[in-house]
Amino acid sequence: MPSPSQHRTAITREAVRRFYHLPERTIARHLIANHGDLYNNNLEIARSAVRRVMGTNGEQNRAHTAPDLFRTGAVAMPQTWRRERTEHKLPVGLWLVLADIHIPFHEPKPLETAISWGQAQGVDGVLLNGDAMDCKAVSAWPTAQRDFDRELEAMMDFLDFLRCEFPVGKGKKPGKKIVYKPGNHEYRLPRYFVCKAPDLATSPLAAMETVCGFEHRQIEFLDYYQMVRAGKLPVFHGHEFGYLQKMVNPARGLFLRAKSFALCSHCHSTSEHPARDVNGLLMTTWSTGCLCDLSPDYNPYGNDWNWGAAIIDVQKGGFEVENRRILPNGKLA
Repeated sequence: MPSPSQHRTAITREAVRRFYHLPERTIARHLIANHGDLYNNNLEIARSAVRRVMGTNGEQNRAHTAPDLFRTGAVAMPQTWRRERTEHKLPVGLWLVLADIHIPFHEPKPLETAISWGQAQGVDGVLLNGDAMDCKAVSAWPTAQRDFDRELEAMMDFLDFLRCEFPVGKGKKPGKKIVYKPGNHEYRLPRYFVCKAPDLATSPLAAMETVCGFEHRQIEFLDYYQMVRAGKLPVFHGHEFGYLQKMVNPARGLFLRAKSFALCSHCHSTSEHPARDVNGLLMTTWSTGCLCDLSPDYNPYGNDWNWGAAIIDVQKGGFEVENRRILPNGKLA
């Protein structure tokens, strides 16, 4: 184990190696700010250590400066911070897609209709395609109503309700899978920790998986911004593209960004856009409706939202999509 003196020298050498182009006093201030205890929080002690490492205390000291301290030869490329993004592949079968539920601002009537439709079709699993939970209490938007505990209780009640409607298998009877893809509203929670309590941002106790007990409920929670692959169909929440143009409809906006067949939610509107390329390949895109309040305080009258859900038939060599609207009376259109 290195002695305190050796540790201090190593820290000083690293600081000098990275910031040798800066004044000695500036490097010393950096050391005090980050490792003050090693230098008795004394700027002159830190500056003396810097000078000793840089060999500016005289010829005798300069002779002991390591020749590899400064970059005089070839420099290796730094390690990239890029993250490898992996897809989540849905198993073959029928999947009910429920999106933009925004618990606790959900609408029970269309939500029950969508669930009943999935049960009648005998779906093998449910994909919660983002914004199942609103997370209003941890939003960056100004709001007088902040009660994360009650939001969380409502969300867990909904997850338990959904598990009852699509139960886990028992014995040889296959169960129903539930996959939860987070959207931009779920991302409010980690963003809140990063902004308000960064020390908790990477704690497993603060992760949504822990907070909502997904593993206990046998619900698979995906990574933020992870793409879902339903057979050959890419499925997004929609916020991953930053902005989707909706001048014609959201599905066309998705096509302009994805340049492929794809399905998204996020825009709270049921739409379809078929397009054929020069090779004759039909590349249809879909956007699904929402299952939340259609007249929220932040946009009570000026939206063109509708309720809706979808079923994807995930096949080995392809896929089929049935994208349905739910009428104001709660009936499937």
